[in-house]
Amino acid sequence: MEEIYNGYSNEKVLDVLGEYAIYLRKSRADMEAESKGEGETLARHEHILLDLASRKGLKIGKIYREIVSGETIEARPEMQKLLADVKLGKWKGVLVVEVERLARGETMDQGIVSKAFKISNTKIVTPMKVYDPNDEFDEEYFEFGLFMSRREYKVINRRLQRGRILSVNEGKYVGSVAPFGYDRVKIKGDKGYTLRKNAEANTVKIMYDLYAYDDLSLNEVTKKLNEMGLKPRKNDEWSIASVKDILANPVYIGKIKWNARKEVKVYKKEKLVKTRPRNNDYILVEGLHKAIIDDKTWKIVAAKRSLNSAPVVHNNVVQNPLCGLVICAKCGKKMKRRSYSKFSKEPTLYCANTKCDNVGSKFHYVEEKVLDGLKKWLEQYRFDYQEHLEKINHNKIESIEETIASLEAEAKKENDKLLSIFNFLEDGTYTKEMFKARSEAVSQNVARINNSIEEYKTKLAQEKIVDKEKEVLVPKIENLIDVYDLLQTPEEKNDLLKTVLTQVTYLKTEKSIRKDSDPTNFIINLYPKINKAV
Repeated sequence: MEEIYNGYSNEKVLDVLGEYAIYLRKSRADMEAESKGEGETLARHEHILLDLASRKGLKIGKIYREIVSGETIEARPEMQKLLADVKLGKWKGVLVVEVERLARGETMDQGIVSKAFKISNTKIVTPMKVYDPNDEFDEEYFEFGLFMSRREYKVINRRLQRGRILSVNEGKYVGSVAPFGYDRVKIKGDKGYTLRKNAEANTVKIMYDLYAYDDLSLNEVTKKLNEMGLKPRKNDEWSIASVKDILANPVYIGKIKWNARKEVKVYKKEKLVKTRPRNNDYILVEGLHKAIIDDKTWKIVAAKRSLNSAPVVHNNVVQNPLCGLVICAKCGKKMKRRSYSKFSKEPTLYCANTKCDNVGSKFHYVEEKVLDGLKKWLEQYRFDYQEHLEKINHNKIESIEETIASLEAEAKKENDKLLSIFNFLEDGTYTKEMFKARSEAVSQNVARINNSIEEYKTKLAQEKIVDKEKEVLVPKIENLIDVYDLLQTPEEKNDLLKTVLTQVTYLKTEKSIRKDSDPTNFIINLYPKINKAV
């Protein structure tokens, strides 16, 4: 076996009979290289690591492919799966092109990675070196490598931020996507980008003219644009929100605005989340690009917007207890709560799709009907609850378990093939070239089978979770009905509703404008978290 390690001095001896995993992740530099036509990074790295595994005689049990470039472990789902498996001691080692792929961001994340590998005694295998986390020198070398990569990351990030601010102050456009009405173009003879007007600029001009000179509301401007067949860049029709954003963007009078929505990290419910609150301390300078809108039109639009805008007093706090839950039964869009500057006028629930004729209702009627629907559902569900539990579909679970057993038997056959290939190399039946070709093919097949096994195990776990959810749903709804009116904020009510409902569909075809008409003449369907409509 020693001959397959020739050329790998000062590395730890690896147990080739244990299974190893591969972790693949793109860096920012990789994405920049791809944009210049240097090929797909994950595929290239996968080839490098499979070749390394073949040369070292390592069996690959699974490949974790990270298709997002997250700064933290929380933002990388495949990394979370890998760490969970490492903590369980599932792998002898993990192959990466460099240790920095495991953790380059927060110091806390680096500590989590280092601790997981050390406690589980999982080796880290790179083309340059094998790290044993329980070897004192390797541990220091590994931690020093992560520290230096973190430092390099911070330096690069600061340099990028300074470069962006410098470019903005020079009037260059630093965004990755050009605003509607412009194309992003390289500046000739200089670094950076600017904007060039395109055919969409005519739509921008019409939009401003309709709002400024035809005295139309935002809703009317949106409808007019859709009637004229003037489409936005991606969607089939304009929305009020997108029109409002364009009418407020100073890029159309030749300005560059930067850091108006600066990213801020905050803790929400003990979880770190990224937000982009409005920032009054932003940069606004003359841009290198040509304006689409003249100053006179811009000032008229700005004055009209300031008169029509309702004051925002809720500081981005959820004001709608049904936020994200109610779906329009006609067009499938999420319905919204509309408040009014006149306090005597009650909030309404409406569909923001300008082409949809689903009729809105006063918000409190919809909220009351949702609670009544949950009460009725609970009464019916209590009646046949035990009978329902006795009818759990065991056939589906048994089928998945049989599939897993078949795949595990197939994986065992492939592992036996791999052991035979090692034996053929040892007794001279196979040359190194033959061993490499045969072992790589079998290893890849083992990895594919193991991935399928993991998928079916996930399905099996999900089926069992569904059964468990059925058991706990009744007490959850009972608790909601008991405490709902005692909760202090709409956000608390929204959180509680989302524990028992996936969505609510709403349909209303006739307006309630006559004195004798019923304001609750709408239909709602509740979808509790067991995929069963009420």
